[in-house]
Amino acid sequence: MLRAERITVDFGGVRAVAGVDLEVGAKEMLGLVGPNGSGKTTLLNAVCGVVTARGALTVDGQRVRLSRPAATRAAGIARVFQAPQIFDELSCLENVLLSSPDGRLVGLVGAVAARPAMHRRERRREEAALRAMTTVGLAEFAHTSSKTLSYGQRRLLELARALAAEPKVLLLDEPSAGLNDAETAQLAQLLRETRDAGLAVVVVDHKIDFLDSLCDRLVVLELGKVIAQGPPDEVWRHQQVINAYLGVAGNA
Repeated sequence: MLRAERITVDFGGVRAVAGVDLEVGAKEMLGLVGPNGSGKTTLLNAVCGVVTARGALTVDGQRVRLSRPAATRAAGIARVFQAPQIFDELSCLENVLLSSPDGRLVGLVGAVAARPAMHRRERRREEAALRAMTTVGLAEFAHTSSKTLSYGQRRLLELARALAAEPKVLLLDEPSAGLNDAETAQLAQLLRETRDAGLAVVVVDHKIDFLDSLCDRLVVLELGKVIAQGPPDEVWRHQQVINAYLGVAGNA
C-alpha cells in the first residue's frame, strides 16, 4: 500500500533521516521504534509532506510528490500528531469535519446555482464524520464543545478526524502518550479494527508492550538509519537494537 524509498531529510548540516526505505501493506500494522532522536517523527513528517525531503513515495502504486502535504492527503495518507491538534472553540463534530475541507460549490455560485448539490455534499461529509466518531466511541459528543473532553477523549477525537478522511494509510505519532492502561487497551483495539478494515497503519510509540501486542512488524531506527526490522520477538533479540537502547556493547 505504502512504499517509501531512500527517504532523506536534512536540517542544515544535520542528516535526520538517511536514505530510509519503508514499506507497509494493506491490513498491516508497522511499528516504528528507536531511541530518542533516532528520526522516527521526522520520517513520519517526511512521508506526510510536512518537511522537505528527498526520495520516492508511492501509495497504492501511485507516485506521490514529497514535501507537498496536499499531495499526500489527496493520495490517502492521514496523520495523527504527538499532541492533540484540537480547536476548543469548535464542537467535536466540527473538529472532525476539518479533515475533509471542501471548497467546491461554495461562494455565490454554490449558494445560488448549486444549492442542492452543495447540501448533498455537506451531508455526505457530516455522515462520514459521524461514522468516524461512532467508530471511536464519541458519537454522543458530536455537538459538544471539544474543550469539555478529557485528554484521552481528545486523542480519540484526533483519530476520528483522521478516519473521517477515509485514508488508505494512517500514520500515528505517540498515540498512547498520556493514556492510562484502560485507555491504551481501548486504543489498541480500535487500531486493530482499523487495520482489519483494510488500512496500512504506521505507529510510533514508546510503550513497547503496546507495540509488541499490536504490530505485525517493527522497524528500528538509530541516528536516522534502519538498523533492524522484522517481527517484534526477533527484533528485540537483535544485538544492534540492544546496543542502541542500552547504550552498551553486548556479547558477540
